[in-house]
Amino acid sequence: MKKTNGNLFVIVGASGVGKDTLLNEIKRKLIHFHFVRRYITRNLDKTNEDHIPISSSDFQKKAKDGFFAITWKAHCLSYGIPKSIEDELKKGVNVIFNGSRLALGQIKENYPDAKIICITASQKTIESRLILRNRENKADIKKRLNREVIKLPSDTIYVKNESDLETGVKKLINALDY
Repeated sequence: MKKTNGNLFVIVGASGVGKDTLLNEIKRKLIHFHFVRRYITRNLDKTNEDHIPISSSDFQKKAKDGFFAITWKAHCLSYGIPKSIEDELKKGVNVIFNGSRLALGQIKENYPDAKIICITASQKTIESRLILRNRENKADIKKRLNREVIKLPSDTIYVKNESDLETGVKKLINALDY
């Protein structure tokens, strides 16, 4: 992809580190950013995750038709970022989305200048958040916590989201201040 005027920021991290909570909070503060809603083959739920639910067959059709710039599979679900992000980047708008460590190879290949921000938290904090989220049983949560972590690019920016929401938001905004 050619160099664009806008910057692409990809937020990654384990389930339960607070990616969606932080992204939802900074939306009101960073009006000069375009926040991308992911397409996910999961029903809309009442959690913090702001996504567009889509059936597996519709997802596959959109993928085949070139609708997505980036796709990946995780936890038996399909995820997609619409190609419309390229229009925003060309206009000079900073684009940000909740991505996946599994898709970083594809992301860096298609968008070599993408800035990767990894949200982290202690295992104890993640476990507590996953239990509160109530999407998975204890065995599935244990599997998530013991999953092997993919090596991230050397220029990844890390944000520890361990304490209160306000502190996490400030840390993420500082990380976005390239």
